Amino acid sequence: MKAKNWLVLVVVLFTFACQQFSTSPETSLEAPSNLTLEQISLEHIQLTWSDNSSGEDGYRIDRKIGDNEWEENYKILSENATILIDSNLVYINNYSYRVSAYINDKYSDVVESSLEFFYEDVAFISGEVVETYNNFHSINLLIDLYDINWNLVERDYTVWFKIINAPEDFSINNTLFGTDDSLCVQSYNGHTSVSLNPGIIAGIVGIKVYVYNANNEEISVVKSNIFIQSGIAEDAFFQIGGINSGVNLGNGSWEVELSALLLDDQGSPIYDGTAIFFTLPDNPTGIFIQNYVYVGNENAGGHSIPGTAYTKLTYDGSHTNDTITVNLETGMGQVFESDFVLPIQFPTIDISAVPLHVDWWSIPPDPQYKSTEIRITLLDGQNNPIDNQMIVFSSSLGNPLEPTPPDTGDPYTGLTGVVDEEHGILNKEVEFFYQECPPPVPMPPGTTTCTITAQVLATSVSETITVILRRYYE
Repeated sequence: MKAKNWLVLVVVLFTFACQQFSTSPETSLEAPSNLTLEQISLEHIQLTWSDNSSGEDGYRIDRKIGDNEWEENYKILSENATILIDSNLVYINNYSYRVSAYINDKYSDVVESSLEFFYEDVAFISGEVVETYNNFHSINLLIDLYDINWNLVERDYTVWFKIINAPEDFSINNTLFGTDDSLCVQSYNGHTSVSLNPGIIAGIVGIKVYVYNANNEEISVVKSNIFIQSGIAEDAFFQIGGINSGVNLGNGSWEVELSALLLDDQGSPIYDGTAIFFTLPDNPTGIFIQNYVYVGNENAGGHSIPGTAYTKLTYDGSHTNDTITVNLETGMGQVFESDFVLPIQFPTIDISAVPLHVDWWSIPPDPQYKSTEIRITLLDGQNNPIDNQMIVFSSSLGNPLEPTPPDTGDPYTGLTGVVDEEHGILNKEVEFFYQECPPPVPMPPGTTTCTITAQVLATSVSETITVILRRYYE
């Protein structure tokens, strides 16, 4: 009875062992072959091989860089795989790969191959600060990365920027960070750039630029003595176009240029590109100003001056010599104000004398002093009568008298249009003494002439008239 039971046990064990180690005819675990390595870019190696197994679970890829240890199970691929692209490669070195197929925990023999991975690594950095003037002004730090042969590198790198010194609130790419930190951007084909943004004051900036090469060595350059303008205005200096600078718009209107130079607390021009808003707070009739401009824009001649904003002011010629108030507000909230006198444009003088000659027939009844009235009419280049314009007189004989009503208090000057409804008009008395005229010898009358000149103050515009003096007695 015992022997029979033992025989049955042997048969059962034999049957179990045969089931465990039998191989399915649909599976085979053969080593892959024809492993080929190819560097397909500056960052990629492509592996291809022949799949000689059937029914495998997948493939195991091991990798070794240089003399380092093998990275086992570097990649695990699915069944029937015959290609792998190894990406984001950095180190310039020999790359070895081995590939094997596996089923469960069984592995085939490996196929192995190596490739020397290479690219021209970064060796030098150059930097240049560039200011551009388009619609807005910007300051940029341009960076170029070169290989050992001073060719621009083709590979892209992470480029780091570290502030060494800078004025308060200075930033790179509008990002504030301290001198213990760095900001990074990516290069492309050897180029990259960042914007340099001013703080609340102007000053000198120093920036360290650095990258890491394939050996993790730092390659750097320091850009120092970068002058940055401030974005905060502390003072403004206004200027308006002068006499004869206006553009004739027709219908009696003129257009002149108005500018404002804005400086920071160090006396440096503020950051170009700052928004400026001009207004006329008194809202005068017939006078208009271009409101929205920016610092660093161009004037009518196509020129730009750092820290300066240009605008256009239009006024009717009848407002010449009127005083207006101009208000300026920056985009950062600073407000400035200035008063201006609207300048005369292309003036002309019409002059006459009444009477044109002065006669002494006898004394008495004629007085020893006689006068003539010089009548002035002042117009601009569009025939607008101009009031409140100072006229300067000179006379080769006689003396000008103070006007009635008095205006300047100086007999040799006068203001146009001070009498109501007499726009652009100035009348001036010039008095002569009879002895300024020669006696009537040998025959009467003794005759001489006097030249009277009227000139628009601060211009070269003038007109003259000749008055005849005649004396009929000794």
